[in-house]
Amino acid sequence: MAFYMFDVDGVLTDENARPDQDAVNMIEQLAEDGHVISFVTGRSRGWLGDNLFPLFRSDLDWSSLYCVSEHGAIKGRGTDISSWNLDNEYVVSDEVKEQLYEVSQKDDYSGLIQWDQTKESMGTVEAVHGDPGDKEHLNKTREALRNYADDVESISKNSGNKTVVSTYGVDVIHPDLSKRIGAKWILEEISTPDDVYVFGDSSGDLVMAVTARDHGLSNITFHWVGEGDTPTEENIATEASSSPYSEGTKELLKKHIGS
Repeated sequence: MAFYMFDVDGVLTDENARPDQDAVNMIEQLAEDGHVISFVTGRSRGWLGDNLFPLFRSDLDWSSLYCVSEHGAIKGRGTDISSWNLDNEYVVSDEVKEQLYEVSQKDDYSGLIQWDQTKESMGTVEAVHGDPGDKEHLNKTREALRNYADDVESISKNSGNKTVVSTYGVDVIHPDLSKRIGAKWILEEISTPDDVYVFGDSSGDLVMAVTARDHGLSNITFHWVGEGDTPTEENIATEASSSPYSEGTKELLKKHIGS
């Protein structure tokens, strides 16, 4: 039995944040083969319920699926998002969220980023996606996200929070919140696996593999589907795809199907 931890944005989605049905089908095959599947993402549970879970086969039993959303503030099992638990310890105040929202409404950001109303624990903006293949718009949204992160840094810092920039968005979150929290919760729930496979597209995703190592597990591989150099850590194997986003995930998963 192997254990899989998947980030979602940029790993199971294309460059325009659209979930990839073929990647989902491959994960379904892993589940059918008896492996433990988990998602550890910055996305909200509402987004997962509306965009990712409808792609799942209804004839499969997903009760053993481990899900962590909003970096670890929300945890649960299965695809019934109403049964998941929000840890109020990690909730950013409404006052701070309002300040962050006001910054997001600047004219400079119109058509490039938007406020994410689905988030429960944090203040988030995400990219407004253009047409597939529109690199010019993609680059503009990335610049807007970087600028927004700079604009809200003082709000984040002065309120005792931190700013996290991801593939498609910027989150202002509790200072102690990271994917380590979600990964640790899952690892304490499952039996010891033979192998651990982590799929990510940002350096922050490597913490999931590091958490597994610190939990005493071995045979850990971090699968990199991001852009740039592959992040590395001692006693963690790495494997990188030739393509980013879900295309890279499918490339790497082909070696796992049926194993």
